[in-house]
Amino acid sequence: MIVHVLILWGVIAVAAALGVVVHRRRTPDEAPEYQSALTFVGAAYGLLLGLLVVFAVGHYTDVRHESQAEASTLVALQDTVRVYPPETRDPVRHDVVCYMRSIVHDEWPSMERGKDTPARRTLGFGDRVRADVRKLPSGDPMQGSAYGRANTLITDAGQSRQRLLFFTEPEIPIALWIVIYVGAFLVILLLTAHYATRPAGRVAALVSVAVLMTVVVGVLGMLDQPFGIGARVHPDQMRQAVDLVLTGEKNPAILRPCQ
Repeated sequence: MIVHVLILWGVIAVAAALGVVVHRRRTPDEAPEYQSALTFVGAAYGLLLGLLVVFAVGHYTDVRHESQAEASTLVALQDTVRVYPPETRDPVRHDVVCYMRSIVHDEWPSMERGKDTPARRTLGFGDRVRADVRKLPSGDPMQGSAYGRANTLITDAGQSRQRLLFFTEPEIPIALWIVIYVGAFLVILLLTAHYATRPAGRVAALVSVAVLMTVVVGVLGMLDQPFGIGARVHPDQMRQAVDLVLTGEKNPAILRPCQ
């Protein structure tokens, strides 16, 4: 996000300086009209930024929804295995809790650092849970139903985890960022030329447009990287899921440390 803002400021400075140079080299008889070009470029640029903000908000919202879906799926898995006797369900429930805690304490910080690969500890707990679920008995109809549902839930949870890892990559391509910078350059250049004979109006127009562009580009950068600084998505849903699972839990087989 900071890099995009700095590039934008550099583009604005270059465009404003170029506009001033062009104005000073122009003879008094030369007074071209920039209003039509400024109106068209400004409207097109505003539409582009608006569409990109909607796109970035959708990307950010997808991350939040996927995080909630993952947490809800793992809570449902805990409830599903309760039909088994304690000697069967307790190891599974313990490993699921360890997996959930590892997502919060290991994988989420890794994603905030921009890594799109699973944390080694989280991957180990995930493999352990999947192995536990595959070993569940399915002798009677109730256990058979629980076995099928448990396998579906752990598969869904794994898919949510993978999608969240994919979301660490920015969604707005470099080509669109170049279009944003080119549009900013043209708008500032035309504004500087349009207000060439009105210095007071030029300063006010340039400052207001530059501030608006900075805010919009900064917001775009934050929403495009939902695990980065600014509009960072936190693992609140998974923390709440862990608290929900462990509320009132006194079984030492579930509460023992994760290894």
